[in-house]
Amino acid sequence: MNSIGQTLKGRRERLGMTLNELESRTQIKRKTLTLIENNDFASLKNQNYAEGFIIKYAKAVNIDSDQLIEAHKEEIPNADYDLDQVIAAFSGEHKPTYRSKDKEPLQLAVVVSFIVIVTAILWVLAVLFL
Repeated sequence: MNSIGQTLKGRRERLGMTLNELESRTQIKRKTLTLIENNDFASLKNQNYAEGFIIKYAKAVNIDSDQLIEAHKEEIPNADYDLDQVIAAFSGEHKPTYRSKDKEPLQLAVVVSFIVIVTAILWVLAVLFL
């Protein structure tokens, strides 16, 4: 049985498609396409995207991506996270660090207040000295 990379590469070659054509069709870099064809998923910058790359590649060469992935599930890096670890990380006392308050309204209020105060001071000085 062929590997996922061999299957995709064989189909691409049968269609007479070059890697450059495939790269422009899928918007996946040529280096990444070569890694997929060589079944070298460990060398991808982010292994979690391997399945998405395979789906895009398969659609570009007219292969049913669902069947291909199902038949070769053991070849694709496992992107699943340990659910218990994720639940534990978010159920503790510590809030996630990605939450931040938007300070733009406060900054706007400070700038507007500064302009109003400077205008008031200039008006008072103009009335006193003119």
